[in-house]
Amino acid sequence: MNFNIVGFTGYDIALLVACTFGAIVGSFAQAIVATIHPDGPPNKEGVMHFASPALQEARGAWIAMRLVLGGILGFVFGLYFVGTLHETPATFAKVWALSFIVGYAAPKIWAAQERTLLRSVAGSPHERET
Repeated sequence: MNFNIVGFTGYDIALLVACTFGAIVGSFAQAIVATIHPDGPPNKEGVMHFASPALQEARGAWIAMRLVLGGILGFVFGLYFVGTLHETPATFAKVWALSFIVGYAAPKIWAAQERTLLRSVAGSPHERET
């Protein structure tokens, strides 16, 4: 597919790919923090329990959806910068680094957007008439 037809440069395409990848990695890092106790390594001996196959499958789906969520947000984040940046390595690196943070914060960003959308729908004129 030729993106030059719509004015995308190679730099823009690289930025979109890098931001998507960065946000996926950021989402994965956040999933790790949500799953483990980051305060320290396990320090108690005892019986180790493994999750049932059904729970393992549910966790796998949860992680996959979280990574997709981060990827979508990273792609949208990258779109904000298409055609607006000076094409330098330093600029690219700064935006790419921000995409990792966007991916890490993706669940909170989506939740905030959902609350805002629900508030605006609840306050719409159509809702008040019924």
